[in-house]
Amino acid sequence: MLRLAAAAAVLAVAHAQTYYWWRYPGYDAPNEDLEHVPGASIQELEWTCGNMSNCVAFNSNGWLKNSTSDMQNGQGCDLYVKQTSPQPSFNGPYLWPIPVKYTLGGSNVTVPPTVSFVATTPSNDLTAAFQRFADLIFQHDLPSQQKEASARVNAAAARARSAAVQPGQVPFDMDTNMPGLSDPTLPSVTVTVANVNVDLQLGVDESYTLTIPADGTGATITSQTVYGAYYALQTFAQLVRWNPDAKVYQVINAPVSIQDSPRFSWRGVLIDTDRHFLPLKTIYSIIDSITYTKMNTLHWHIVDWQSWPLESAAYPLLWSAAWSYDERYTFEDVAAVVEYARQRGIRVVPEFDTPGHAGSVCVGYPEICPSPTCTMPLNPASPMTLQVVNAVLKEMASLTTDTYFHLGGDEVDTSCWSSTPAIVQWMNAHNYTTDQTYEYFVAQVDAMALAINRIPMRWEEVWKHFRTELDPRTVIHVWLSAATMQDVVNNGYKGVWSVDGIYYLDAIGEVWQSFYDADVLEGITNVTAQQNVLGGEVEMWGETADPSEVLATIWPRAAAAAERWWSYDVTSNSSAVGVAQRLADFRCRLERYGIGAAPLNNANARSAPPGPGSCLTQ
Repeated sequence: MLRLAAAAAVLAVAHAQTYYWWRYPGYDAPNEDLEHVPGASIQELEWTCGNMSNCVAFNSNGWLKNSTSDMQNGQGCDLYVKQTSPQPSFNGPYLWPIPVKYTLGGSNVTVPPTVSFVATTPSNDLTAAFQRFADLIFQHDLPSQQKEASARVNAAAARARSAAVQPGQVPFDMDTNMPGLSDPTLPSVTVTVANVNVDLQLGVDESYTLTIPADGTGATITSQTVYGAYYALQTFAQLVRWNPDAKVYQVINAPVSIQDSPRFSWRGVLIDTDRHFLPLKTIYSIIDSITYTKMNTLHWHIVDWQSWPLESAAYPLLWSAAWSYDERYTFEDVAAVVEYARQRGIRVVPEFDTPGHAGSVCVGYPEICPSPTCTMPLNPASPMTLQVVNAVLKEMASLTTDTYFHLGGDEVDTSCWSSTPAIVQWMNAHNYTTDQTYEYFVAQVDAMALAINRIPMRWEEVWKHFRTELDPRTVIHVWLSAATMQDVVNNGYKGVWSVDGIYYLDAIGEVWQSFYDADVLEGITNVTAQQNVLGGEVEMWGETADPSEVLATIWPRAAAAAERWWSYDVTSNSSAVGVAQRLADFRCRLERYGIGAAPLNNANARSAPPGPGSCLTQ
């Protein structure tokens, strides 16, 4: 059918114009379809659409189109738009997120595995970081302690090359003729940090400069804090590429000069260890992965109504609600996660959702729940309820270092209070309605957090109920409507943007373009109000994601949001030249780093690749 349609079109258009096809990876314009030709190759679709006067585009599912008006609503298949000029090429660096300011050259510089990383001010954190980044960059070299194994590898490679030489041929001279070996060699990376002892908190200086000369002199990094230095090293690691022909590592666009800093200070990922337990190694992998995008916050939704995996010394029966004996976190585990994250510039913000989403406490302490059959919200009439909450917050404050505590507060259904006689009696005695009881509970728990020098953070419903009655230090976590953020910041409160349907990673039908195109400043034009938007956070809720697939559910879509948070002033939307190419390249990099990122252009996240192919094109 396709070839007949194409032949008819060719006859009708005797002198068809030459067209160029601008490809938008992952965009499907589902409306105004002219004809469906399933199974057609891209070349056949180009031929057919190019010779039809009313065809303006086609997608890789074989739909010919007469409109591209819906192209911003990506659905996972590529869109090819008919144009009369070539698609602009991307000439910038393959970096993610894109730096705020940079200049590049056209020379190559070899980066040997022996390159020295030098800190001008001694720092144990920097010394550890140097080793981590060396391991990331030089992946084609066995660890130095395996010298015997390395020698065997080199000997085997030499035998293979020798065996490949045919009689009469001259062996290729690896030392003089291999491209790349005559380039200048980078001897060192010198890191200068103004203050190596700055505490990791929201708003810490994360800026850096990075220069890589083209003449073989050393690279330099300068920053105010070690956290800025970590981001500079991330950028450096992305600039270094393996040349398999020359068997060397190179920076291919020296000289490089970069000045960089983030637009937003809160750039995070939520993990949920209640719905499915995540082992420590999985959490460490998630922390590693979010550093690669220059994110800085791990929001740890550690407990909820389904399970309570966390130790408590004050109330040891709480973790009776763990999924199993082995699926538990000790105090030492939590402290280890916090320290692992700190060494990589990641803040850990714990969440204890109150008064709703806490029914798991009923397993160990049923007296702080309304009744055995109606477990949430927590029982405000029992003196023990707030005692337990206070004890848990104090314990967590001794294990974590961040000044923020997320205290939840969402989806509070007060019907259990209204149907429990003891609670009704208590509310009547205090002359409280159920909504006033909700407000009382929020105020009491927030005061507990403030008393231990922790700033409370609450989900959007708390703002909608109590608005400016909340302590002005409270941070509002917006997840229902972007319009709420406008209301929050215009009233002088600070907020974090995580609107459901856009930033919820468990919605596996949301494609990466949606994450990229979301604007955390939507509708907020006042400069002062904009400063109250702390940033954004993507949410990896765990109902349908366990350790077997959590990384593929997060990546690469979370990276799309991460670039907008870092590079907001120099990015606009995902159809810009180079965005898809750079993100595809970054997805391949994640895989090289051992992070199981899903194919970029899947209609559903974490789906298997559609067939054989390069990581760059799937």
